[in-house]
Amino acid sequence: MSGFGKDQFVTECLTAVRAGDGVTAAVKEIVEQAVSDPSAIEAEVSARTISPMMTIWHRSDELTVLHIVWPPDVDLFAHDHNMWATIGIYGGREDNQFYRRLEDGRIEPHTGKTITQNDVITLGPDVVHSVANPTRDWTAALHVYGGEFFTTPRTMWSKETLEPMPLDVDFIRQNLEAAAARARLSDIPGERP
Repeated sequence: MSGFGKDQFVTECLTAVRAGDGVTAAVKEIVEQAVSDPSAIEAEVSARTISPMMTIWHRSDELTVLHIVWPPDVDLFAHDHNMWATIGIYGGREDNQFYRRLEDGRIEPHTGKTITQNDVITLGPDVVHSVANPTRDWTAALHVYGGEFFTTPRTMWSKETLEPMPLDVDFIRQNLEAAAARARLSDIPGERP
């Protein structure tokens, strides 16, 4: 891939999915190539902004490709995807906390992994994780999912009790917007969130 083009990126991901065997390894390689040159991605897409952004580049039953920018000081609820996911960071940082599922439906913390610029992580369909951005920088990433991200039933877990509940996209969006407002306020001299 020379430079970066979102249409070409989607086409390459779709080709990998339709090829069958080794899908996640192939998609990971495509995402690694893309995030290895953040300036090429930034030349193609809107610059990181002061508002959270989720742009849908492709959406079908076989694949969802998203461009996501999210604010500093975010700690999102644990959630699952119920499909494989490959996430590549081209700006900022994402701290992943992984969880084990318990027999009663709750979860318990298990391991963690931080990914930063140029890093790529692939998650299996059964993975439960939460993500945080504890820095003052916005996180910018390419997300590729092995299915229809928006209509697949998913679960999130309470931070306090670790009890499961249906994933609430509006609740997550409100949390991201609140974090963005705090980030904007903390950038004003003399103001504190």
